[in-house]
Amino acid sequence: MQNRNLLLDILAAESEADVIKVLSIGGVLDDGNRWKPLGAFPNNQSIVHAQQSSPAAALVEKFTNSLDAILLKYCKAKKIDPRSAVAPQSMKIAVADYFGDLSQKSREEIRSIAEDNLVLYATGGKSRPSLSIYDAGEGQLAKDFPETFCSLIFSNQEGSYKGAVPFVQGRFNMGGTGVLPFCGDGRKMQLIVSRPPPEIAGPDAEWAFTVFCFFPSKSSPEWRYLVGPDGNVMTAGVADLGLVPKKGAKAGEICAPRERMVSSGTLIKMFDYKAPRSNICGELYKKLDEYLLRPMLPLRLIECRKDYKANVMAVTMWNRFGQWVSKLEPGFEDGASIQIKLSTGEVIPAEVRVFKPTPADNDDHPQTGLRALINGQTHAKRDTQFFRSNKVSKEHIAGSMLVTLDCTNLSQSSRNNLFMSNRESFREDLLLNDLFKALQSELRNHEGLIDLNNKRYEEKIANAVTDEVGISALEDLLAEDPELASLFGSAHPGKIAAKAANGPPGSTVKEKPLPFVGTEFPSYFKRADGTMTVKVDLPRTDATRVAFHTDVKNNYFSRPNDAGECVFAGLVQPSFHLFNGKLTLTFRPDKSIAEGTTFTTTATIADPAGHGPFKLTIEATVVASREKTEKQPPKDQKVDMAPSRPDIIEVEGAPDDLPIRVERHPKTTRLTITINTGSRVLAEAKLLRPPEEEPAVRFVFKFGLALVAMGMIEAAKKTPEWATEEVSCRSAIDKSASAAGRVIVPLCLTLPKKLPKVA
Repeated sequence: MQNRNLLLDILAAESEADVIKVLSIGGVLDDGNRWKPLGAFPNNQSIVHAQQSSPAAALVEKFTNSLDAILLKYCKAKKIDPRSAVAPQSMKIAVADYFGDLSQKSREEIRSIAEDNLVLYATGGKSRPSLSIYDAGEGQLAKDFPETFCSLIFSNQEGSYKGAVPFVQGRFNMGGTGVLPFCGDGRKMQLIVSRPPPEIAGPDAEWAFTVFCFFPSKSSPEWRYLVGPDGNVMTAGVADLGLVPKKGAKAGEICAPRERMVSSGTLIKMFDYKAPRSNICGELYKKLDEYLLRPMLPLRLIECRKDYKANVMAVTMWNRFGQWVSKLEPGFEDGASIQIKLSTGEVIPAEVRVFKPTPADNDDHPQTGLRALINGQTHAKRDTQFFRSNKVSKEHIAGSMLVTLDCTNLSQSSRNNLFMSNRESFREDLLLNDLFKALQSELRNHEGLIDLNNKRYEEKIANAVTDEVGISALEDLLAEDPELASLFGSAHPGKIAAKAANGPPGSTVKEKPLPFVGTEFPSYFKRADGTMTVKVDLPRTDATRVAFHTDVKNNYFSRPNDAGECVFAGLVQPSFHLFNGKLTLTFRPDKSIAEGTTFTTTATIADPAGHGPFKLTIEATVVASREKTEKQPPKDQKVDMAPSRPDIIEVEGAPDDLPIRVERHPKTTRLTITINTGSRVLAEAKLLRPPEEEPAVRFVFKFGLALVAMGMIEAAKKTPEWATEEVSCRSAIDKSASAAGRVIVPLCLTLPKKLPKVA
């Protein structure tokens, strides 16, 4: 049944309340014959509610479906069966075939592609926008809606609609429903209007449309979709529809939302969507940016609401990596390559980026953490605590690190083992443990990350000083008081163990070495002696590293175009990373391999541009595991029965920084207590005492907090968490000891005067 006027009325509605008014005319909303269960079965909310956990993550699924539809359109327009062997066999190939090399296109060309193909825009009220996403994709006929847009999990006897198409990302036939719980507060409505292009369905194919609506019920609450009186999805004729804002708007211009007429494609409008209460080119863009770091096609965001007029009313989401180069540390500008070998035999290319230090409250602070990507889209992540853990031990740069794992080429089986179907979370699985173990080892032993972590720490304490008089007084106090000494692990009074030779606080940071300038393609891979063969012993259960020199850039194995490939052959195949002219292979023999086993592993390196092959040979013998030996202190280091205290230094930090921090020196591994003498807490304590007492205030503040922290450290060391999550334990100590900073001065300077005296 055709009803174009009804479609136009729903398109013009800008809130759920407006849609309800439109559908209430003629009793459509309450007519049970006009609504069918989504997915063709009742009580479908169990599926809908099992999708994404946030509004932004759910919107990304709409982007995914739109991207799939665009590529399917181009494939079908060439009269190619998308499931056939002659269709593109990956999304990357499909994009290159239909759009060319996007990395070589200008900003203007990328923007034009987005405006023509994929647009997300906001209309409606200030508090809750109605978000519409348009794609110039394959579209759907009215008769196909029940098996495409309106299906869940199962579409027909052939299975999921896109399940066997190799160049699309949609697999589970349900992710598009993830937005529904974030629409409105009552009926949670969504409009879908779609039409295939004439080259696919012919000139007589009509626009089709439906509305998704939630029907509450105690026994069987469910989502349903709107149909005509004849029980079929309604149509709206063949004339063009105004569905998209105009192209080429000027900066700051407010565009009419449906000014541009289109002849085909799909528009999905989500009413009263729970997006951030701001211009969508700001907060919503940032939230989407967490998931679309390097999308295969660009997305154009347009703010059409006058209430949110700003200098930026439209923005293109496209390849954030390319925009970060100036913000990254030398050597990590293009993403330093790591290759992780899984137990399945598959390889996951990874890229490591480290951002230059920025203020913690900087609104433009870049993305950090661990991200697993498929076709440039985040499917799961871990926060920066992953890098602070003992297994990676990059505490001083963790907040600046972004590591991306490109899981695009994994088999569907491996993807299913690694990721939940909502594309948000890792699945706890043996394969994930295998992946994380190899990645953590590469990050922990990465020479570039080690140097940078040390450098950041040295910069942090570059102006630190030590109060030797105060330190001596603290040692005397602990030496003379057995009870106090016992709090720190020993009942024996005496001097604290001498400090390790860390270098004096305030020592200058070493000059920066000349930056490594790599070539686009390698001319060699070789050992220091010029050979390409090496003999090594591989201790069982341990990791062994073998390095070769090269002249190629750090991103050679992971970049989008003309990336190098390293193919291994042999009994034990390594993971590896490339950084500043050194290719480091990491071997981990399986425990089942007997000692004395000898084998040869070859690595053949080549790239699509014709460089290579370079053949590296590693002749290996499996030997017994290394024996762990206890470190002996240097001969000139004084060791006493009392426990070794952390080093105590002071820095002039920012007023709002924590008054105290407990950190571990990355080179010596000794703990360091850093007192922030610029703390607002100390400044306020000084104001409460006479000027002549300022030295006493500073002394009590510094060493009172140090004693509190030392007691907490000794207590924390006795817990199992200290062995696995030491950084988290120290962070908790920082906050707890800092809280004591507000009372430590009056407690120590005032309370003794109030002590009761013997009558």
